[in-house]
Amino acid sequence: MQNSTSLPSDEAAARAIDRIAEVLPDLIGVREQVARLQALEARLLAQTDGIVADWVADAGLQRRSEAEMPHRIAATEIAAAWRVSDRTVQRQMGEAATLVTDYPGTLASLEAGRISLAHVRVIVANGAIIATHELRAEYEDAVLPYAETEAATRLAPICRRRAEWYADVTLDERHQQARQRRTVSVTDLDDGMAELIAVLPATLAHGAYDRISQIARLAQATPSACGESLFPEADPRFAVDGTPQAEADGTPAAADTRTLNEVRADVLADLLLTGLPSSVTVPDGGLHAIHATVQVTVPVLTLIGEAAADPFDATMLAGHGPIDTATAAALAAIAPGWDRILTHPITGSILAVDRYRPSEQMRRHLRARDEHCRFPACRVPARRCDIDHNIDYADGGPTDTRYLSHFCRRHHTTKHHSPWRVRQLARGVLEWTSPTGRVYIDRPVSEVAFATFPAEAGAICTPAFDPAPF
Repeated sequence: MQNSTSLPSDEAAARAIDRIAEVLPDLIGVREQVARLQALEARLLAQTDGIVADWVADAGLQRRSEAEMPHRIAATEIAAAWRVSDRTVQRQMGEAATLVTDYPGTLASLEAGRISLAHVRVIVANGAIIATHELRAEYEDAVLPYAETEAATRLAPICRRRAEWYADVTLDERHQQARQRRTVSVTDLDDGMAELIAVLPATLAHGAYDRISQIARLAQATPSACGESLFPEADPRFAVDGTPQAEADGTPAAADTRTLNEVRADVLADLLLTGLPSSVTVPDGGLHAIHATVQVTVPVLTLIGEAAADPFDATMLAGHGPIDTATAAALAAIAPGWDRILTHPITGSILAVDRYRPSEQMRRHLRARDEHCRFPACRVPARRCDIDHNIDYADGGPTDTRYLSHFCRRHHTTKHHSPWRVRQLARGVLEWTSPTGRVYIDRPVSEVAFATFPAEAGAICTPAFDPAPF
């Protein structure tokens, strides 16, 4: 008879982590090789675009229709070899030419594997509002250090704000033009589905999505949620004739197995068609208690008289980027209260967030500082996160902003129930240590967003300042 024993859980975990540590360098190396090849492809596409430009110049082609044909010929040749759309190739040729000409530092960073193609697209796309080559170079210097330390999703709102520093046309002017392009459209999909698309001002879109999400989460948290559905034939809680399943056969109603996204879609359809979320049931008064929430940071001088537009001091919508001052003023007029955020005049670091109720000061400070979950690359909004004692409270960790930070439930659990470890450095910078011993630095996005000089915006290590006074 053969005896079999299982490894203790800690020993099994240690062995698994050792094996992951063996694979990780190869995974990182592959990603760097992919980035180098993508940079090479960009150089070759830009070279092709240059060849076509010389062709157009040498042939003296002046009319747009004539000058377009050489670009189309080159794009179709490449597209046929790649088996892709020639329109896609022609667009990529133009983007590659812009990258090589106006963003050489970004291209070099891609070649070195320090950033990904997603970072490149964010930098180039947001720099499109900058007209001159010299100002695009300054913009690149302001955002590239941040890009090399953060995920592309976190880079996007920073690039939007930095681009405003160098744009020829102000955000308010561009917003007025963009508002005229707001629209609603429908695109047919397969299997009897369609896509409803609404192009709205950012504050309205984010607010609508937030309110829909709150209603959906409330519905999921309510076990008895079983209202009259607009789509009973697709809802397991209802019989074929639309009556609740419990009434149809005398058995308990089936559990609501819809995902959060499915409930969001049902809530949206209900609100648009009936004015009420009739396919979900919320507690009495619950629906009226749900209001859209957006986090907007407004420079105080923006609300005083006819203040001149200052691209270095823009109004910011959390998770999006700059918004127009007229919207900021309208929100300020109806806001029940404001947090006053004191920032360092050069680095932009959060020094204090104050109000009259001291018991709420630390929470407001942390929300303003973090904006989202502080695990690398995670962007779950702070209002949906837990506030974690970086040193466990049970172990004597102080309730102090220098030892607190926002983690979403997934990463909060990971921090407490896995070998991941976190340590808070000066000014809210977090030092994460992975199970394999790798160190990742996560800086508060507010430190970059509120910095007033490009040199400081990309700084990683600057002197510490006094902590918040609570």
